[in-house]
Amino acid sequence: MAKTIFDISKRLGLDAKAVLTKAKELGIVSAKVVSSSVDDLTAEWLVEELVKANPIVLERRSIFGTANDFKKTNADSAMLQYMRPNLKGRRIEKVSAAISWDSTLKHRVYSCPDTPDYGFVLGATALILENSQTHVRIPLEVCAVTRLAANRLESLSGLSQPFRERAEKYLAEVGGDTRIIQPGFAHRLYFLGTEPWTHEMQHFTVSASDMEWDAVLSICADPDRFFRWSRVGGLLWPGCVRTENDGEHNYPAELLSLLNRLEMKPDTRTNGPAIVSYLASGGERPNWGGEGWHIHHVFDGTEGAPRAVKDGNLFTHSAGLVAAHPVAHYLAHQLPLLKWLLRREAYLRFGFDPKGDFVDA
Repeated sequence: MAKTIFDISKRLGLDAKAVLTKAKELGIVSAKVVSSSVDDLTAEWLVEELVKANPIVLERRSIFGTANDFKKTNADSAMLQYMRPNLKGRRIEKVSAAISWDSTLKHRVYSCPDTPDYGFVLGATALILENSQTHVRIPLEVCAVTRLAANRLESLSGLSQPFRERAEKYLAEVGGDTRIIQPGFAHRLYFLGTEPWTHEMQHFTVSASDMEWDAVLSICADPDRFFRWSRVGGLLWPGCVRTENDGEHNYPAELLSLLNRLEMKPDTRTNGPAIVSYLASGGERPNWGGEGWHIHHVFDGTEGAPRAVKDGNLFTHSAGLVAAHPVAHYLAHQLPLLKWLLRREAYLRFGFDPKGDFVDA
C-alpha cells in the first residue's frame, strides 16, 4: 500500500517538509509535494535514512512535560516496529555471491544476468546472500531493481541517486570480471538494504546452527510478535544500577516528580527502574500468561557487550531496552547473532552504540 510523505512524517514525528526534503535528496522522483505517494519499499528505505539522520532522543521531543504532553508525543512519534532486515511479507531467495562478495557488501548491489537461469530471482523482495567459500549468509531487503542493457552502462543514466552512484561504483569494481558481468547479456541490479553487518555478525551467521538460523529469520519475518521497542531513547536515572534484592531502589525526588507528571508509579524491584524507563519512553509491554513481557537489556555483558545492569549510564537507558516475549527473551540470551541484531537495532533506531561497534561499520 502506497504511503504519502505526510503519512511518513506523522509516524516519525517529523516535519513533513523536512521529510520531503530528505526524499528529494535521496532522489525519490515521485516525492514532489507532501501529499506525494511512494511505494512500500521506497517508504521503508526513506524511513531508514530518516532514522539515521534523526536519532530520536529524549531531549528532542521533551518527554519531561505533563502526562497529556507525553501521550501526544507518544502518539505523534510512533515509530515503525519492524527490525532490520525487515522480512515480513517478503519473497525471499537465496543467491550465491561469493565472487562479488566484497563489492556486493560494500555497495549493497547484487547483479545477475537477465536470463532464464536467474529467473528464480525475479520478483524477490529480500535476498539471502551466501558465500560458498566462507559460509557467511546475510539476509538483506531489496530496495529497488533495475535492468542493465547488454554492455551499455549509459542505461544507468535514468537511475536516481543514490542508486546510480552505487551502481557505477559497483560496476567499476566488478565490470571487468566476466564471471560477474557476462559480455553480451543484459543484467539485473538489485539494490539492497544498507544496515551494517560487522565481521562479528558475519561470523555468527556461520556458527549458528540451522535451527538457530531459522529462529532468527522467523523473528525478522514478524518482529512484533517477539519484540517491542520504546519510542524514544534516553537515560532516565543516571548512576542507577541493579540492586541485589527486590524493593531496594529508592527513587530520587526529581524522578518521583517526573513520574507523577507522567501518571506513573515508581517500581522498586531489582529491574524496576529499567521497566519504568522503558514505559516512560513510550514502550508498549504486552501481557503474556498474566504478566508483562520481559524488559530485556540489549547490552547484557556477553559477546563483547557492556553489562547494563552494572553500568549507571546504561541500566535505565531506554535505547538499550526492549520488551521481549518470553520465548524471544530466552533466545536473546542464548543466540549470539540475535544479540548482535538487537544491539544493531538500538543503533539504527536511536544512534545508541556505546562501544562504537556500528558507527564505522
